[in-house]
Formats: sequence, C-alpha cells, structure tokens
Amino acid sequence: VRRVKVLILGHEGFVGTHLRRELADNGYEVEGHDFPDGDLRTPGVFAAHLENSNPDLVIHLAAQVGRLFGEDDLSHTIASNSTMTALVAYACGSAKVPVLYTSSSEVYGDQGDATCCEDGPLKLSHNAYGVSKGHGEDWLRLYAPDGLKIVRLSMPAGPGAPPGRGRRAMDTFLWQAHHRMPITVHRGAERSWCHAADTVRGIRFVIEKGSPGVYNVGRDDVPVSMLSLAEMCCDLAGAPRELIGIVDPPGRQTVVKRLSTRKLRELGWHPTRELPDILDDTYEWVKHFDRDGVYSP
Repeated sequence: VRRVKVLILGHEGFVGTHLRRELADNGYEVEGHDFPDGDLRTPGVFAAHLENSNPDLVIHLAAQVGRLFGEDDLSHTIASNSTMTALVAYACGSAKVPVLYTSSSEVYGDQGDATCCEDGPLKLSHNAYGVSKGHGEDWLRLYAPDGLKIVRLSMPAGPGAPPGRGRRAMDTFLWQAHHRMPITVHRGAERSWCHAADTVRGIRFVIEKGSPGVYNVGRDDVPVSMLSLAEMCCDLAGAPRELIGIVDPPGRQTVVKRLSTRKLRELGWHPTRELPDILDDTYEWVKHFDRDGVYSP
C-alpha cells in the first residue's frame, strides 16, 4: 500500500519536531523543509521544492512565532507569516496540492470570557503575530481553498523549546524556579495547557478524519491560573514561592482564552496527558538550560 507523503514546512520547530515523529510513527512518508533548506520568503524557493517533492499534502508550520518576538521586528513577522504563506498558498493552489495550515488561537483576538468557536466571530488581535497568522488563513482561502484544513493551536506544551523572554510561560516559570530567579505573573491570567503529544495527535486526526475547514486544537477543559501554574513550577523545582511577583497584565494582551474543542472531539480525539505530566516532561527538558538560557545536553 502506498504511503501518504507529507511535506512539513518548519519541521525542525517545536510543534514540527513532535508532528514529524507522530506522522512517521503512524505510517506516513515524511519530508521536511526548514530554513537551512532555503528561505521560503523568497519567490520561487517553495515552488521549486514542491515540484521536486511532489507530496500528497503540505503541512505549513513555518512561522515567526510569539507575541513579543512578533513586535520586535514587524517587517520580519509580516514576511515570515503573511508573505511566506501567500507564496506557499499560490504554489500549492497552482499545483493542486492540499494544505493543512497551523494557525493560532490568537486570531480570535480578545473575547473575554466568551467561548471561541471555529465558525464564530474573529476580533482584531492584540499583536502582529495574531494578525499575520490571520492573513495566512486568508491567503490560503484565496489561492489554495481546495481541501484546505486550518488548525488553530492553543497552548501546546512539553519538551523541545527554549525558555526565556518571549517564550512559553510554563517553560520560563520552570527555568526561573530552577535557577531561583524572580517569576512575574500577570494578575487574572488563565490558560488551558495541552501536551504537545496530544496536540500533534489532534492534527493527525484532522488530517485523517476531518472535513476541510477550521479546527481548534488544544484543551478547553482544564483552565489554570498563571499564579497556580507558577506555584506548581516552584513546588516542582523545590523553589520558594516567594519568587513569584504578581503584576497587572500589560496592555494589548489576552488575559483569558476560552476555546471550544467540540469539532476536534467529534473526530474521536481526547487528551491523554494532564498538567502534572506536562510539567514533569517540560522540567526535565528545561533543566538543561543554564541561568543564561544556554542549552547543554
């Protein structure tokens, strides 16, 4: 039986690394493209790779990720998320290769305590990252609509990404607790965390069982305050909770996210890893980063 061939753009990133393993373990032929293979923001680079690869599906993960990093260099963010995705969409549409695009829950904007559903309204995001990911969705709808599937990821967590400024709060809290550094928590902030293994299994379920359309991929059933998370991180690292300082959240930041995962669960997906497991896995990884954030195996 011929295996399904997928081309993952951004396969060396955090989600890409986990997804590559998930798909390979489940019988897919997986090929990857990342920055060393050629700059996808340059016209013609992706189209040539697509022609040589001839995949059954393109999974577009490549992006400039992060709220703070997105604001650091707006032209880089727009080029990496909007322009790059326009080029990917045009090439895939021309070649009639379907796309699965990894978007973000940031495209919903700040909707307070409202639950965000895939067919519900979108508000203007607070940041360039969210706006540019929304642009990516639109480019794909314009140029490569046939068979298009969009997954809006929310709070994937686990080993594989560095801690520090602009990085995931869980990783950074654990790193700060491990090195007994101050931990800053935003008052009232709350998230539901999803183990990366569950996230990429959700993506696989969308590939295998989902109709074209949009799917939230994450957790909607285990909200935890950032203060509680910081306390758990201190306890796990054996650090004093006095390291934690609570401040008002900065402007233009979504304090609470509530997402519906009904569509994903209707495909038969359910999470298998709970917060204590996520924290344990992430802490074992974060221990390898020194106080300056340098990784050493």
